[in-house]
Amino acid sequence: MSISLFAPLLYLLMGLGLGRTSFEIKGRASALLTKLVIPLVIIYNIATHRPGVFAVMAGMMVMMISLLLLSRIKTRDPVHNLCFSYLNIGWLGMPIASTLFGDGAAMVFIAAYVGSSLLGNSVGVGLMAQGSNLKTRMLETLKAPPVWALLVGVGCIPFGPQLEAHARPVYEVLKFLMSFLGMSILGIWLSATRLKMADFSQALKISILRAAAIAALVCLFIMLCRSLDIRLVLENQAALYMMCLLPPAANIIVLETHYMKSGRSASLIACGTCISIAAIGAYVAAVLLL
Repeated sequence: MSISLFAPLLYLLMGLGLGRTSFEIKGRASALLTKLVIPLVIIYNIATHRPGVFAVMAGMMVMMISLLLLSRIKTRDPVHNLCFSYLNIGWLGMPIASTLFGDGAAMVFIAAYVGSSLLGNSVGVGLMAQGSNLKTRMLETLKAPPVWALLVGVGCIPFGPQLEAHARPVYEVLKFLMSFLGMSILGIWLSATRLKMADFSQALKISILRAAAIAALVCLFIMLCRSLDIRLVLENQAALYMMCLLPPAANIIVLETHYMKSGRSASLIACGTCISIAAIGAYVAAVLLL
């Protein structure tokens, strides 16, 4: 367990080191992770899914809508709205949950990632692409890798037992790549971002408010799952509460750059990620001690 505990941090430190060299690998590594590794992990987990996966997916989408509506009470700025409601479940949450809490937690986070990606991409495009019509927004959402991976995974459900029997070694390699690439890319990205104390102060306030809101929503979701006896959720509550500590999704900066031609979310995401890594480290240590 001690090796597993420090593996994500080691990958992050490797990324920080690579980010200070002349090697330009972030783009290719990001493409490999988002267009191949994560979609294949999603396909395997959907095809071999346990009962409760689709409940987690739906619950994550409801939670994101709730966070979005809550943030829009204070501001209608789409960047701030997305930074409050769209979480980094893919690059940060999934690798850590998979490494530290096991396959059950990985399945919970994969379901949450698919739900958040479906809603995050559609809502993100809707908020930022003000001049685009509904058809354009829908096409942008359908082109997202988690969407086609979900569809392929559902189509492969009849072959789930065969995949579980024969593709398990490949899945283990994919899980390692997901953790290694996800944390390394975050490290490279953080090393290239200049931060100010004012940015940290703003990100800390947002992180505290978001954590409190998500904690309340997760409590309600677990209560609902207890009444419905959804074992996948009930057996992975510690991992599920870790979502309270996740930072804004790195994909927000991609959406903002493409549709708004700006990069205001970069500092919020970077500072939020630094705060999140420290908070998750403390949380995981507390969970393991208890």
